[in-house]
Amino acid sequence: MDLVVVSQAQGSVPVTVFQLQDRVNMGNTAELEQAARDAYAAGGRKMVIDLSKVPSLTSAGIRTILIIHKMLVNPQDKTRSLKLVNPTPHVREVLDIAGLLEHIEVYDSLDEAVASF
Repeated sequence: MDLVVVSQAQGSVPVTVFQLQDRVNMGNTAELEQAARDAYAAGGRKMVIDLSKVPSLTSAGIRTILIIHKMLVNPQDKTRSLKLVNPTPHVREVLDIAGLLEHIEVYDSLDEAVASF
């Protein structure tokens, strides 16, 4: 089973959505990172990662989310172009402990995240 299902959503701007299908660990983070790089190369500058189906997230997953976040940050105005959606309580706690929630916004629904751009 693939980790990432990629789709497009339309808010005030086009948004690339990555719905993760399983736990995120060292064995599958390359798939997420490559999907984000492919979307970026195709012109995608607004991205959402849906974590609703992710039961756990290792340090490799945290690193990958951080790589994607850094890829999308506009150095001039520090615009936040990566949003996270609906992490499970355990994953939210891991993200909080890692300090990512200070830099990446989290939403309860995909519609809210897309509308936030």
